[in-house]
Amino acid sequence: MINVKIAMIVVYVKLLSVYVMIVLVLLDLLVELEIEDQLGQQGATGMTGPTGPTGATGMTGPTGPTGATGMTGPTGATGATGPSGGSFNAAAMVHDENNAVVPINEAIKPSIINLTNGITYDPTSGEFMVPQTEQYLINWWFNVRSKNTNTECEPIALGIELHQTTPGFNLIAHSSTHNRLSCCDTGTISGNALFAANANDKFRFVNTSNTDFQLVPNDRYSASFSITRIN
Repeated sequence: MINVKIAMIVVYVKLLSVYVMIVLVLLDLLVELEIEDQLGQQGATGMTGPTGPTGATGMTGPTGPTGATGMTGPTGATGATGPSGGSFNAAAMVHDENNAVVPINEAIKPSIINLTNGITYDPTSGEFMVPQTEQYLINWWFNVRSKNTNTECEPIALGIELHQTTPGFNLIAHSSTHNRLSCCDTGTISGNALFAANANDKFRFVNTSNTDFQLVPNDRYSASFSITRIN
């Protein structure tokens, strides 16, 4: 009998809880309705306000990756042809190996022709002839011994000159030993020259010292010169 009463009490309590929850929900609805009546309907959206000042510039972001290489452009037009370069298709080289004596104001006559191409050389006269009106470069050296017969044997410099002989005389260049030479002393005369010449002009080297000199082989050669057309 007691258990039945307890069970009935539990049922009543649960029902009471349900009633309380219903009451609370109804109260919430009444409160919301009362608030809506007080607030009224929502008004129209107001006008947009003025724009505010610009903010400070932000930090620069990192550099992005390099893009792909573009396509190669078309080939440009061919430029004008440049001026012609120098020409080396005329040359000669001559040397000597003997110890010939060359008197004052006489031609030096190297006897051995290494090469002639366009430029001709006559070992009997010591003259060479150029084939065209152009510019030429010539280099030379002569190993010489003074044949000064002066009893005092005063030291003198030995010298040579490159002369144009045809069609008329013309001094092209002069060179001499670096030091004055006493009797029987040996020295070297060397030099070079750049000169213009006309076709078939002739040239030769001449002893212009104040005494005779003798060519002296140095190991093998006693003299050598080479000439080349450069333009």
